[in-house]
Amino acid sequence: MPAGRARSRAAGARNTPAAPAAGGSPAPVCRTATRRTVADRLAARRAAVRGDAGFTLVEMLAALVVIGIVMSALTVFFTNSLDFTGRQRTRQVAIQLAADGVDRVRALTGSTVLSGRSKLATTAQQDSAPDAVDPYLRTMKPDWDPMLPESSTAGVSAPLPTSPDTTTVNGLDYARSWYVGRCRQQAGDTTGVSCEHPDSPDPAPGKADVPFFRVVVAVSWQQKGCPAEGCTYVTSTLTSASADAIFNIKRPPPAAADPEARHDYLGDPVDLQLTATGGRLPLTWSATGLPDGLSVSPAGLITGTPAKAGTSTVTATVTDRVKDADSTQFSWTVYALPEIAGPGDQKTFRGEKATLKPTATGGRAPLTWSATGLPGGLSIDAATGTISGTATTRQTTTVTVKVTDRGGKTDTVTFSWEVVDPPRFAAAGTRTNYIRDWVAGFKLTAIGGTGPYTWSAENLPEGLRIDPSTGEIYGTVWQGARYLTTVHVRDRRGEKASTTFLWRVLPRQPNDLTIVLPDPDDPDQVSTADRWLRLSLEAAGGSNSGYDVWSAEGLPPGLSIDSTGRHTGKITGTPTTPGTYTVTLTVTDSPQKAATLMFTWTVQ
Repeated sequence: MPAGRARSRAAGARNTPAAPAAGGSPAPVCRTATRRTVADRLAARRAAVRGDAGFTLVEMLAALVVIGIVMSALTVFFTNSLDFTGRQRTRQVAIQLAADGVDRVRALTGSTVLSGRSKLATTAQQDSAPDAVDPYLRTMKPDWDPMLPESSTAGVSAPLPTSPDTTTVNGLDYARSWYVGRCRQQAGDTTGVSCEHPDSPDPAPGKADVPFFRVVVAVSWQQKGCPAEGCTYVTSTLTSASADAIFNIKRPPPAAADPEARHDYLGDPVDLQLTATGGRLPLTWSATGLPDGLSVSPAGLITGTPAKAGTSTVTATVTDRVKDADSTQFSWTVYALPEIAGPGDQKTFRGEKATLKPTATGGRAPLTWSATGLPGGLSIDAATGTISGTATTRQTTTVTVKVTDRGGKTDTVTFSWEVVDPPRFAAAGTRTNYIRDWVAGFKLTAIGGTGPYTWSAENLPEGLRIDPSTGEIYGTVWQGARYLTTVHVRDRRGEKASTTFLWRVLPRQPNDLTIVLPDPDDPDQVSTADRWLRLSLEAAGGSNSGYDVWSAEGLPPGLSIDSTGRHTGKITGTPTTPGTYTVTLTVTDSPQKAATLMFTWTVQ
């Protein structure tokens, strides 16, 4: 039986009243043991309470300090754990990106590992490689695409680019780079660790060396805990350096294509790619006879800016890998741009025919001409550029002449064209006066032109003059007998006009000197060249003081004048030169008296 039960039963037994004795009263119940048991329990409880209340304040503070130390240690632990976990996570991303980069390398054939990577770009990439990549670079020799020219900077778009590609994962940027070079490995070594620089001493000359491309894949990123230059994960792989199989079955030699005749202009950039068929790559080009300012690259690209006009004969030669070559020859003409010589401002009289031929230099023939703003009645010849016609409207216009050559190059020139009415005179008729007449208020009438006018005159009768601002002829006539007077007028634009009219001066008194032979009413003479002649001269009036003196100006060549007596003279000789001459015949009999007769003499 369990003890608990036994105790219960024992206690019950103690608490059960005793059976009455035989023949007597029941025995008395004993309670002393029960009271002690309860008292003992209460005393134990009070003692326990008094023991828990025994912690002091010092003990409580000590416990709090211990708890704080433990929590601080746990904080550092958890922080370091999270940082380590983050770095491991980013490293796993870098490892995965590097593995993807290796897979890309393995997907390429040997001939395409270097494809598109120029020497300049490859060298610049390796010069700027992180420190973590240097141990790998020392075991390989840089290499690049042999098909690219020396001056090429290609590489960004290569299958294995020379610049990093960036991938962002969980907000963190990873830069992945491929470094390509050559190394060699002893035959039979599959570990890859013994791939050495091709220029290093051969550790086992008796064994065959196998050439490989070594491609180093580096992934760099920046996060807390990385050094200043960033974290970098590096891996590498080897790939075959053997070229793809090439089957050359009766490969023909290169044949240069004819680019045909070239036409370009001074100052225009040139970009001409030479082409060829056949040949074994790579093909290399050269050229002679190129115009000044142009050059050809080994890839056959002719570039530059022509610096001199003229025609050249160019010979372009293509050479393939096995030195087979072919040439093509073509002409290359460089033209100066068309340029019109400015004709300057033009002025035309209305109603008169006008002709203007602008000139142009340079350009590629044929040239085509056009013009805008021409005065009414004028037009331009498209083939020659000649402007002609009769101006019909008084106006001032702005004319633009344009020339276009065969290549579409143009030049223009702009100038003004003024159509004006020319100044002219109304009919003057014949003027008659007497010796010693006072002349005033006489002037000719000018029409057209643009005022104000400026006047002048020739062969006015002795004693007369003309006012240059008004054109009035005034004064006292002192001598006779016949004058061919010419009056000139010039307008504000400088246009000029003139008219000649007959002015008769008659004697007023019998002693006024005058010429009567030739007849003043019909003095003009007509003679035949190379035939001797004689013309008698005669004067009337005068002072009767002696012989008259005769003189003449403007006689035809071969004639001369002399005096033969009182009031008479003669002109004799053989005229030699055909033409029309204006002769001024003068007779003088004293300082105070003279007479003038003007006429025309025609030699046929």
